[in-house]
Amino acid sequence: MRKLIVLFIGLIIIFTFVGCKAKDVAETTEAQTTVAVSETTIETKTAKTWKIGFNNYGDSHEFCAKVSAGIREEAKKAGVELEYTEAMMDGAKMIANTQTLIDKGCDLIIDFNWIPEVGVTMLKMCNDAGVKLISMDTVYEGTYYFGANSYKAGQVLGEYMSGLIKEKWNGKIDAFVGLYYLAGGDIVMDRVKGCEDYLKDAEGIEFPSDDMNFLFDAGSSDQTVNCKQKATDFLTAHPDLKHIVFVTHNDESGAGVFAGIEASAREADCLLGSTGGDTPFQDHIRAGGGDVWVASSAFAPEKYGAQVIPMAIDILEGKDVPMEVYLEHFVINKDNLDEYYPQ
Repeated sequence: MRKLIVLFIGLIIIFTFVGCKAKDVAETTEAQTTVAVSETTIETKTAKTWKIGFNNYGDSHEFCAKVSAGIREEAKKAGVELEYTEAMMDGAKMIANTQTLIDKGCDLIIDFNWIPEVGVTMLKMCNDAGVKLISMDTVYEGTYYFGANSYKAGQVLGEYMSGLIKEKWNGKIDAFVGLYYLAGGDIVMDRVKGCEDYLKDAEGIEFPSDDMNFLFDAGSSDQTVNCKQKATDFLTAHPDLKHIVFVTHNDESGAGVFAGIEASAREADCLLGSTGGDTPFQDHIRAGGGDVWVASSAFAPEKYGAQVIPMAIDILEGKDVPMEVYLEHFVINKDNLDEYYPQ
């Protein structure tokens, strides 16, 4: 009888142990299945890779080349697919490239075009194709804009130059001479007008009458050569003026004006400011200049990509993006160049 009781207890212990092991195995199997499903879900879920087109005005222009390099770098960092076209500064080519980017299935096109009238056609093409468009540095009515605030860049330059004019000439200006790319329209002229308007309103500045306030076309090409000639001609025609302010829409034109001032031996009579803050002005400062060509309001082309690529992605993801996003402008001069652009 005792043997039967012992055997019965043993069987109970064995069945209990087996049942617990079976339960443990079942729970472990269920847990492993859940993990496996979760991992599979993570592995198979992929984010949309956006395709962004960049329609560049011309890589032969240094400013455009720097913008292009920054956009390529930031697109790679962001993991977007970038389609690139380059128009060699040809408006018809800009239009043809827009169609190419549409045909390649771009979700959005970043358009770096400097011919305003061409933009109307390109915007219509994008709207018809259902493709988003960001214009850079040229405003098209009805689409997103990124880039320079031309008028603000001129104002920033005017604020700096007003201090020098008061210090050097006791605030007196005999003539104001602006040079800008006429075909670029109002947005380019605003770089000069912003400076002009600031000086007109600045306290302590004696701004000249309208008949001594000049605007000249820098031309669409060879602007350095053209502006040297314009400056030389103006200085030859006005030998008695002692307080002349020159302002140019970019640094290439600034280099030309400075060459004209130097060739005319009129350095003591002139102050020159430009916009761009790019290599021509930086090289001028590092060669020992900065007393006549005193400042340039920086556009920082190397920073375009870091701002416009995130903007493009936000637009494509349906986020609330302002229609106009501007760069921050700052003045470069001989005292702060290394702070912004160390060698």
